[in-house]
Amino acid sequence: MKKTLFKPTLDKKLLFLLLFCCFGCAGSVEDNRDGVVVARVGKHVLSAIEFKAFGGSHQNKERLINMWVRGQLINEYGESSGVGISSLSKTLCNDWVVRGSRILENTVYKNIDVSAVDIRNYYNKNIGAFKRQKDWIRMFSVILETEDEAINAVKTLKNVGRKEHVPLSQNHLSWLALVREGDLMPQLNKTVFNGGTGVVGPTKTRFGFHVAHVVEFYPAGSIAGLDEVYDKIASALYVTKRREKYKALIGSLYTNADVYINETLLVGE
Repeated sequence: MKKTLFKPTLDKKLLFLLLFCCFGCAGSVEDNRDGVVVARVGKHVLSAIEFKAFGGSHQNKERLINMWVRGQLINEYGESSGVGISSLSKTLCNDWVVRGSRILENTVYKNIDVSAVDIRNYYNKNIGAFKRQKDWIRMFSVILETEDEAINAVKTLKNVGRKEHVPLSQNHLSWLALVREGDLMPQLNKTVFNGGTGVVGPTKTRFGFHVAHVVEFYPAGSIAGLDEVYDKIASALYVTKRREKYKALIGSLYTNADVYINETLLVGE
């Protein structure tokens, strides 16, 4: 009688395990191959090797894949809109980010307008947000080399006032600025923030002798004027409008585009 090394039931179990290991391992081997498609937008394909080239990892892969997809959507949008942007390497993240930025600047961002009415309305609706938390001053400051020059500058400023700002500026380092308490050097901060306006100094620092003319004083709790925050509001409104246009564009492009993302690669290991 012919003997067998294994029982038939055991042979089946081993065969099942071998098949399981072969097919199970095949999937993980395929995921690690450089030719695996990570994402695709129309004719543009992001392979695993390209993904690794611009720093793709398990920690940041979802963010980078979505960034790449948006970049390709914008790139196709630029091509269909007739925006001529030179071809740059797809393997470097910054290249298609820069390309996308140029396309956006020449299309949806091109005609963004922030009017004076928009700015004034925003200011009036959010006026409480412009309450000063600290004392502020508008001051003219000039630095002189010697103490005698500084003393003479103090006398002249007290007698002539703002008219002396220009002559002093022509021969010495000076500036006119809106300053918040605590933003200056300690010794200068203590001198100029005395609760009022007028000429103060000279104050000795490592840069020389400072003379300051505090022309306006704004106590904590007062409201910043529209002229003080005009540019800040304009910039904020412009950025908001850009974001709205970008979000609307990406949403529209996603709806109409052929986008594929390899979801299995987004599962953490």
